[in-house]
Parts: sequence; C-alpha cells; structure tokens
Amino acid sequence: MITIVTGCPGTGKTTLAKALAAAHPKGVHLVSDRFYEFFSHPVVPILPESQAQNTAAVRAIAAASAAFATGNYEVFVDGIFGPWFLPTLLSQVEAGIEIDYIVLRAALPQTLERAMSRPTAKPEDDQIVRHMHRQFADLGQLEMHAIDTSGQSFDETRAMVERERLNGRFRLKR
Repeated sequence: MITIVTGCPGTGKTTLAKALAAAHPKGVHLVSDRFYEFFSHPVVPILPESQAQNTAAVRAIAAASAAFATGNYEVFVDGIFGPWFLPTLLSQVEAGIEIDYIVLRAALPQTLERAMSRPTAKPEDDQIVRHMHRQFADLGQLEMHAIDTSGQSFDETRAMVERERLNGRFRLKR
C-alpha cells in the first residue's frame, strides 16, 4: 500500500506522513524533497522549464515507493503531487498495489506562516507557496481526496485521516 500525502507547502504533509509511517510496524516514510536534492543544477519546480526534472523525480519517487510496497511495507510519501502528476506516478506502480491520495489544505495565511517560518525558508518561497496554494484549490473529480486542516489540531487531522483511510475514502481508482 502506498499513501501519498500532498498539498501546498505548509499544510503539514511531512509531519502527517512521518506520524502515519511511525504508527505501522512496517512503515516507510519517503520524503520526496530529498529526490530533488539529487539534481546538480535543480530548476525551481514551479517554472515551466522544470517539467522534465519534475517528471524524472516523480518517476523515481514512484519507483522507490513501489519497490517498498512490493516488499510488503506500508509506504507514506509526502510531497507535491498534484493531479497533473498522477498519470506519471501511476505508470510506475504495478496495478496490484493500492494507492491512497490525500490532499491537505489550509488557509493561505496559515500555509504562508508555516512555510516562511521554517529555518530553511527563502524569500522566493512566498511565491512558491502562493502558486501551489492556487494549484490545489480545485481538484475537480479528485475533490473528495482533500481535507481542510484549517482550525484543526495535528491530532484531529491525523485521527480523521486514519479513520477515512480505513473507510477507503482516499483510494485511487485505477
């Protein structure tokens, strides 16, 4: 099983995925940002010229996730996987591996505050957060995969995600 935890920067993806993985005896937490560190000359991921880089990273993340899932591990991946990257991701994962897709949302001021208060924040991150917040605002037919975490504690969000995962709410139909 692979669970993708995605959304705009500052919505709590990494914190949630890490906690979910830690709750499983065979849990694995893959931090997708690490895959972008492999590029010697990375392109800012929101720029149009980053498409080839982003596609290569998504393929690698999906392949690594599938390798762990095939080894009977419960995989939790955090990162920015908008609906536009689902076909690429799905193409790298065997049809028999189930995938949950969870999109975390929070109000823009909250995501900006969280993202910009990180020790690693750069001034240009403000533009990235604003851009990605818009990208996740309307998921179309994947809207049922979204959770608004504004005003929720981490424990409330985690409990809701665990409950809804058991109900199959986030399962991708392939």
